[in-house]
Amino acid sequence: MPSLQRAQEQRPLTGVMASIDAMNWREFEQHIAGLLRRDGCIDVEIHGGSGDRGADVTAYTADGRRVVVQCKNFAPYRSVWSGEMQKFVGTKTLHRADVAVYVATCPFSCESLDIAMQVGVTAVHRGLLEAWSAGAKLQVLK
Repeated sequence: MPSLQRAQEQRPLTGVMASIDAMNWREFEQHIAGLLRRDGCIDVEIHGGSGDRGADVTAYTADGRRVVVQCKNFAPYRSVWSGEMQKFVGTKTLHRADVAVYVATCPFSCESLDIAMQVGVTAVHRGLLEAWSAGAKLQVLK
């Protein structure tokens, strides 16, 4: 094992994103469900895994809007590509989402952000995820 890799493995994880990066996909979905609850959503359900039809977490806002969330716990150097966003657009329609949120631990490509803006998907990239996890409210849930 190279010394750099060994040094990185021995370094303790600190900070919000380090904690999120250490989560597996189930823990990540649970974390997002917890943030939805914290921000006032009700009937929060985790559906993750195969067979979820693209809706990892569903909920309702305090004013009754249906929320559908796709969670992607990707490596920080990866990006969410346009095809992945296009697939979620279908999920938004299938699940009749009033509020569609795509949360990723990485950036979104310019094309995927363009698609999200055109169809009303809230794209929560790494920086927004960090702020949301640290206590900021997600604007679309207000």
